[in-house]
Amino acid sequence: MKYCLKILFATILMTFSLQGFSAVNVVECEDERGGKSFQKACPPGSTQVGSKKISTGSSSSGIDNSDIKATLYFIADCDTCDEVREFLNANGISFDEKNAEETIEIQEELTRISGGLQIPTTVIGAEVIVGYRRSTFEEALIKAKDAGPEPAAVEPAADTDKEPT
Repeated sequence: MKYCLKILFATILMTFSLQGFSAVNVVECEDERGGKSFQKACPPGSTQVGSKKISTGSSSSGIDNSDIKATLYFIADCDTCDEVREFLNANGISFDEKNAEETIEIQEELTRISGGLQIPTTVIGAEVIVGYRRSTFEEALIKAKDAGPEPAAVEPAADTDKEPT
């Protein structure tokens, strides 16, 4: 009985200690000219020559990012968009997703924000980030954290257009 309790305790301890870590599977691909790249899946015309599980860090960093809001502009089948999602989720950032393939309004909004139809584009606080570079996202989180929560929108006064009487 004691032995079963020890195994149960060890299993529970291992389960809780590993919950905070995230990892991603990456494959090494080689094209017909011998060029190598790292992807989530090898593109057509290339061969998988290896794979790795890479840690993306602890998802429970101890920093409360719940007050930081973000928006991700994406398209379907976008590996880089998936990396952005994974980063935001791992860091506890709540975010809205806008599929740029759905409506012209989202495309116009994306063009206005980023200067073009560039995917992925992520807005974190006041920072607009095109593409994904982890260090750029970490810097944007620091800036957004330093700026504090977004202030509430101020409604204009109803009588601003009237002449004083």
